[in-house]
Amino acid sequence: MKITALYEQLNMKSRSEEKVYACIQKRVINRRRNSKVSLKWICLMLVVVLNQGLAYQLYNNIVEDKVWKRGETLLGFLEENRLPLSLYYNLDDNEEKLTSDIQSSTLYQILRDQNGEVRQALIPLNEELQIHIYREGEGNYTLSIDPVRYQTRKMALALDIRKIFSTDIVEHTDNFPLAVGLEQLFTKDVAFEKLKKGDKVVAYYTQKVRMGKFYGTQKIDFAMLKTGKKTYYRTLADDGKYYDEKGRSLEHSSFIVPCKYRRISSPFTLKRWHPILHKYRAHHGIDYAGKIGTPIRAAYDGKVIFMGRKGGYGNTIVIRHKGGYKTLYAHLSRFNNRVRGKYVKKGTIIGFLGNSGMSTGPHLHFGLSLHDRWINPARKIVLTKALHGKAREAFLTKFHRYQKRATALTEEESAKTGG
Repeated sequence: MKITALYEQLNMKSRSEEKVYACIQKRVINRRRNSKVSLKWICLMLVVVLNQGLAYQLYNNIVEDKVWKRGETLLGFLEENRLPLSLYYNLDDNEEKLTSDIQSSTLYQILRDQNGEVRQALIPLNEELQIHIYREGEGNYTLSIDPVRYQTRKMALALDIRKIFSTDIVEHTDNFPLAVGLEQLFTKDVAFEKLKKGDKVVAYYTQKVRMGKFYGTQKIDFAMLKTGKKTYYRTLADDGKYYDEKGRSLEHSSFIVPCKYRRISSPFTLKRWHPILHKYRAHHGIDYAGKIGTPIRAAYDGKVIFMGRKGGYGNTIVIRHKGGYKTLYAHLSRFNNRVRGKYVKKGTIIGFLGNSGMSTGPHLHFGLSLHDRWINPARKIVLTKALHGKAREAFLTKFHRYQKRATALTEEESAKTGG
């Protein structure tokens, strides 16, 4: 569902473009009412608009909204925009590797003066950090990695289904990423086309807002869907995973740890302030330190779509999986060339642990993205089918608290509507 990533990025657009996306959204909703709309059709519309590039005036400057193309690099971006290449060559190893993580289809902005010269550029690395290039004086440019500024709001949603699950949520909240997130939570257990008028959905979530618009992933803390005599619950636990009302995992199958390792030398993080270097850092994966030559296995079924050198990652493999997931395996010593371009099963040996690229020691860098956004691989590796002990007690306390609030909220909404 590439539409998720694309639409989330559209929410970062300028106010002058709202009519364009309102039109697209209206056509998508109309198509969904009449038929099973093709996701390829939706994506095509969004890609056409994005790739054309949209520009608008800001005082005496021009703001361009652009899309990071597949295969594009920061060095190539600097060359294309006649910016000093030293901005790239002066990066330290960690920063240079981080620039390799800019995902294709990422929306970024360029601010130009009336002569067409770049004054500033903002290129997101993830939802928390961005590359900031800005001009100081005549021809002097600086590159820094800064936090993305946004606000968060705690929100509650309670509504009765009237037409279509996702359509009703969008019309009620104007928040398309929320609709997608809720649909993904229940998709394994609920046939949405069979939902009936009057079925109920409740959600408590944390909404991100940037420049007056919804931004990035909407964190759903609790969700309830009542259809007929069945009620489904989804609650976010402290481990970052979702469980049902009994603390059971919702993952029927999961990604596996891709290799044997001695220790985790670096965990996943989107934003961390380094107290010594006085810089923001990010690490879009988990580093498993181990012996050179240790077999690396596919973490899940999928197709090998890349096998080769990838900047600071050295020898790298990328596998595309169902549901919009991709896994990345970096710093390999060598590949299993027999799987190049092939569909592989979970557990298939695809390469061997190494120390290639920018690496401080033998390890596997394992990255996981969902709809071209980096996520913590640990949250998709299920080591247990249910919570136990104190973790389960804490979860059930949290669940019952939300359940009571959800019951009260639905009763309140029913009283308002006379339902």
